[in-house]
Amino acid sequence: MKIECTIDGKHLLLTVNSNKPLNLILADELETPLLTIRCRDGSCGNCVVLLNDEAVLSCLIPAFRLKGARVLTFEGYQKTRFWHDLERAYEDTGSHPCPHCYASKTLIFESLLQMIVKSESGASRDEEPDEETIVREIGLNKCPCLDAHEMLDIFKAAATYRRRRRVRRY
Repeated sequence: MKIECTIDGKHLLLTVNSNKPLNLILADELETPLLTIRCRDGSCGNCVVLLNDEAVLSCLIPAFRLKGARVLTFEGYQKTRFWHDLERAYEDTGSHPCPHCYASKTLIFESLLQMIVKSESGASRDEEPDEETIVREIGLNKCPCLDAHEMLDIFKAAATYRRRRRVRRY
């Protein structure tokens, strides 16, 4: 199956089996170095990518869902200006995800921050994510290195930086 999609800002035409999971596509076709490909059932949550700005477990996303989609891996995310908002939030709060889940939790936080951008721009009727939503979404990654209080503190600090960035743009 031929699939056109954008991965880390690059428009690609992939020829893959329609049921091949995204994590294997990224590992085989694009040699993404930090992506965990051990699990194939979503049990660890270390394979998170952003699919059209939403955090998803790449081991559960079949290739056919990539048609026309935008995928952002952690490696691609690090090249964006938004990465610094989360880096600063980690430093400010003194809380960091462990090295095993750092990439995946960072992308989940970014997905939540995108909700703020959409709600403030009027592109979405959804409100800013509440505390329950934040904790549930971060729960995509099963690593217990951060407790709920730390997750909320990180999100609030990052949201403050993101709002400041948006104010400066206008």
